Amino acid sequence: MESKSTPPLERYFRALESIAVSADGLSASDVAECCNLPVATAHRLLQNLQRSELIASSGGTRKEYQLGDRLLRLLHAGSDTGWLSISVQPVLDKLADELADTCYLARLVGHRVTSVAWAPPSGGLRAYVVPGHALAAHVAASAKAILAFQSKDVVDKALAEPLAKLTVKTKTARKAVDQDYRAIRKDGYATCWDEMEIGMGAIAVPIRLPGVGVMYSLGVAGLIDRLKRRPLSETVEWLRSAAEPIARTLQIRQPAHRPSVRSGKRESLGARTPM
Repeated sequence: MESKSTPPLERYFRALESIAVSADGLSASDVAECCNLPVATAHRLLQNLQRSELIASSGGTRKEYQLGDRLLRLLHAGSDTGWLSISVQPVLDKLADELADTCYLARLVGHRVTSVAWAPPSGGLRAYVVPGHALAAHVAASAKAILAFQSKDVVDKALAEPLAKLTVKTKTARKAVDQDYRAIRKDGYATCWDEMEIGMGAIAVPIRLPGVGVMYSLGVAGLIDRLKRRPLSETVEWLRSAAEPIARTLQIRQPAHRPSVRSGKRESLGARTPM
């Protein structure tokens, strides 16, 4: 049996580690055996972890515990961007050539959204996107496509600072931004027309991951007259189709699937920030 001198926090970490490496989840007795703990102690640890949303239970007579939504979101937020850039680059390159505009992936970390990876088209004009650049919560389509699906607490923090008026079309009133977010939840995509820079636009769709929710978005940015040369609905469908393989790649980086738990240099327009 585990020594009584083992720090409590160490017990919690051992329980989480044992659950993380399991393919289908563990019961309280399984965790007790893996961690060399009394079943009653393992049960108390699991209850506390579940209350904090670090693990989740399948319910039923024999509860199977797996990593919870909160912990999975932390794992994504804390992961390095190197593997992301390598993994999604082929999809972004193909999409950028198909749409003939710059395409990019954005990610939520805490309450801020930043660009992670980008790809310009092989030819023609394009907007440059700088990986790691913070995206304005009230303006950037990629940021709006993520924040529209977050809790009020996250949104409040994202919009806490004075919202910059970048153009005459920038919405800076909280009520107007909230209305935008509601429309995004309804339509399933976000736009940015002349809000960051006159003549520039962007379209983005959220990427939803099982057990994680929306922490990523996929967008395209460029000159508005180029973006609108095809119907908006068509561009949205291109983005959604490309988002599917990206979502599968992102899920591979997660711990075991949880079915039982709830379910060279090129010419440019100049340096641009993603929208």
